[in-house]
Amino acid sequence: MHTKKDSKNIYKQMKFRAGIFQIKNLKNGKLYLETSCDLERAYNSDKFQLNSGLHSNKELQSDWNNLGSDQFEFSVIDELKIDDDATEIKIKSDLKEFAEMYRTELLKKGQNLYK
Repeated sequence: MHTKKDSKNIYKQMKFRAGIFQIKNLKNGKLYLETSCDLERAYNSDKFQLNSGLHSNKELQSDWNNLGSDQFEFSVIDELKIDDDATEIKIKSDLKEFAEMYRTELLKKGQNLYK
């Protein structure tokens, strides 16, 4: 049996998929972009928040409420390659740059984004 300290150390050593994901409004094509250090958890978290009416993006929440969950699609856009010695601060910084790059490119192409 693991102690609490052992469990924390095991968790810290786990590798999660970090990257950028989108929630796409299938009715109008509008995209919500977000980054996460754990893409699987992010999907479940955002879906739970939207189903509960608690999502931080009020415009996305409103569309979800009006159109229904079947009018939205979750997908991973890209994953960040993480070095073994990368700190959490470095990963979050890289994800922020990663997301800004995607936002800029999508806006140049005329893509409508949730703010």
